[in-house]
Amino acid sequence: MKKTLVTLTAGSLLFAGIAASHEGATGIVRDRMDGMVAMRDAVRDLTPMMQGQAEYDREAVIAAAAVIERHAGNTMTALFPEGSDDDASYARAEIWQDWQAFEAMAMRLELVAGALAEAADSPPGSDLPGQMDNSSMMGGGSGMMGGGSSMMGGDAGPDAAMLAQMPVDRVFAVVAQACSACHTQFRTERD
Repeated sequence: MKKTLVTLTAGSLLFAGIAASHEGATGIVRDRMDGMVAMRDAVRDLTPMMQGQAEYDREAVIAAAAVIERHAGNTMTALFPEGSDDDASYARAEIWQDWQAFEAMAMRLELVAGALAEAADSPPGSDLPGQMDNSSMMGGGSGMMGGGSSMMGGDAGPDAAMLAQMPVDRVFAVVAQACSACHTQFRTERD
């Protein structure tokens, strides 16, 4: 559970800076920033529930997952045409230099957001038989969020069906990590 909370907090902090400076953004850059803000807000709204600081609301999880899913995948990649890295953009040139990795992350986010909605019937902290524990999900070289064959690396990690069977807080941690991994690789940090 401790690693899940660290992941949730890290994901929330990365989203916190998104809306800090959208001044001057227009057109497709503004559209993608608005999508990122919508996803940030969805993660922010769910975080207290996933940390046990607010009452669990299944319908809120499903709604937030739908927002994330709607702004991920092809919807996200369509908002990053080559040459759309003007001064207002937080996009790094690496997006277009390693389009395949960026696209894979966008598609993975869409998949895990769908799994989040499906996992909504398994409240935070549920211990379901046969499920992974946090250590196998978050750590190690072959874990979902670990080293060389991590979720965002060579191995795509568990499929949507496996994720959907996990407690919702664990799936939420995967969603937050997917966001964090993409920001780490493809988003510039500004003061």
